[in-house]
Amino acid sequence: MKSAYLIEMTIFRDYARQLIALGILVSACIGLGMQTPLAMPATLTCMFFMMSAMGLAAYDQLNHWELFRLTLPLSRKDIVLGRYAAIVTFGLIGMVVGVVVALVIMTVVATIGLPGEVGEAFAWEADMPGVMSVVTCFTLLIGAVVSSVVTPIYFRLGQTRATQILPTIIVLLFVIPVVILGNSGMLDGGIPGMELLSGALEALDTPMGMVVGCVILVALSAVALCISAAISLKLYEKREL
Repeated sequence: MKSAYLIEMTIFRDYARQLIALGILVSACIGLGMQTPLAMPATLTCMFFMMSAMGLAAYDQLNHWELFRLTLPLSRKDIVLGRYAAIVTFGLIGMVVGVVVALVIMTVVATIGLPGEVGEAFAWEADMPGVMSVVTCFTLLIGAVVSSVVTPIYFRLGQTRATQILPTIIVLLFVIPVVILGNSGMLDGGIPGMELLSGALEALDTPMGMVVGCVILVALSAVALCISAAISLKLYEKREL
């Protein structure tokens, strides 16, 4: 697995550098536009998870790399686990870079002393680290879930065919259920579990609640990726190249 992981990291290295530069620009614009530093690490974390999953899959069929890779002393299990390890690594890189960018911009704004809403929004507050951690971990879960859905499809169908059907799959999984529930009248009496959700959000206002919330979100992300990796391994073992 280590060799497969290092190969994935090497292949994606140059693109990752470009992605970091683009991500910093995008996250800074979103953060300043929304007038909150919380958007910066959140944007980069989610962005790096999804872009690494899709970008690494795109390299598989470039110059028949996927076929040549199977001639190397690597098992299909090594390839799958190496792919997921690389996705997690790049996602965590995005998280770290996002936090650093947010702290740098907050420091610059405080040093310059910008007046108005921007200066107030980027002012350092005591609860800022906790809130930023929860928001970032939530987008970590979103990125992990999206990567968990698309990666098995890439391993089973290849990048070209998967790209053709992914929009349909995303609509089936995320859009149609919402439309059906909205038009069925099942939500007329309120969304089920809202009281429980409200209680959970209130618990997040405490320092201990923030810690527990971050742990739960990271654990859910890990579970989603582990289940996805097991599915990808089964699909990739059966795939004929």
